Amino acid sequence: MTSTADIVIIGGGIHGASLAFHLAQRRAGKVVLIEKKALASGPTAKSGALIRPLFNEAEYIQLVLASTRMFEQWPEWVGGDPGFVQNGFLRIAHSLDPADLDADLELMRHYQVPVEILTVEQLREMVPTSKFMGNEVGVLLPKGGFADPYQTALCLARGARRLGVEIQEGISVLGLDSKEGAWTVRTDAGSISTRLVVNCAGAWSDRVAAMAGLSLPIVIHRVPSFIFRRPEMMAVAGPILSDGVNRIVLRSLDQKHLRAGHFGSEPDIANPDQWDETVTGEQLTEMGSALNRRCDPMRTTASFGGFSALYDMSPDGHPIFGQSQAEGFWCSCGWSGNGFAPAPAAGLMLAQMILAGKSEIDLSMFEWPRRPGVRIRKRDR
Repeated sequence: MTSTADIVIIGGGIHGASLAFHLAQRRAGKVVLIEKKALASGPTAKSGALIRPLFNEAEYIQLVLASTRMFEQWPEWVGGDPGFVQNGFLRIAHSLDPADLDADLELMRHYQVPVEILTVEQLREMVPTSKFMGNEVGVLLPKGGFADPYQTALCLARGARRLGVEIQEGISVLGLDSKEGAWTVRTDAGSISTRLVVNCAGAWSDRVAAMAGLSLPIVIHRVPSFIFRRPEMMAVAGPILSDGVNRIVLRSLDQKHLRAGHFGSEPDIANPDQWDETVTGEQLTEMGSALNRRCDPMRTTASFGGFSALYDMSPDGHPIFGQSQAEGFWCSCGWSGNGFAPAPAAGLMLAQMILAGKSEIDLSMFEWPRRPGVRIRKRDR
């Protein structure tokens, strides 16, 4: 392992890999990324990886739009195959009110997000295997989709390596020491002296921050996902179904299987070093009931159980992003289940902030502590 670096990134998930790639593209000097297990082996690999600019905040909309453009041009931009599928994203709600929709349509249109509003009749025509009530409405984002989170992170990491980033896997950070504007990153394979450390450790980010003498109010939640056999009646291709009425999301996993999950579910606090990665029978029954209320064919399809992933949740559901109170210590964590889609662009923004002091998209609302006077809406993941 090298003994010196200009920048050390801790965490090899989607955010660490994205930042490493963008720093290397901008010739930021010697960049070292440290991952205690393997690249994308943590929450990134289990992400639902939904890509849609459906938000109430301009910052997320801009980030996801920028990331979508990157996914659309991925082979030229970074190389490799991120498994990007752009079949659209369909949100079902009782109304178009921002509180009901969990999104601000006027703001989205301001940023030129392609949006189609669908009546119940149009919904029934688009998704004939689902039931829709007379007071429901659909918001279709034709450019929405999903990607393979594992492959996306690996593509970014490979691109970073090609550009000179040193990536160290299977290396644990044991401590961080600061003296006179410089940092020493102590690991089980030796120490690295650097001027700047970036905390991209996800579910372990509060622990990494504590090594730097900082307290981040991040709580780790365990979140289940479920796998079902695709019913024969349901077409292989189609938009992601994001049901705001029943608080579930359903998307393709492959040609034979579907992946389902809740949003806005109850907290389930977990220890990231020792937690149950399975789902319970009760959770599976609850998900099946919610799916059955919307999609009749799901009543008779086979379940293959599922798995649980970890979210690093901040108090308001928004990330902790940018320069911290400790000089030379930066953060990109606390993404609270909303981190995959913004990640390619967020890595670019953070690289710009580190190297030039500002970014194309103003992300100051995500600084921690939150800026006085900045009103930030608590996000329900």
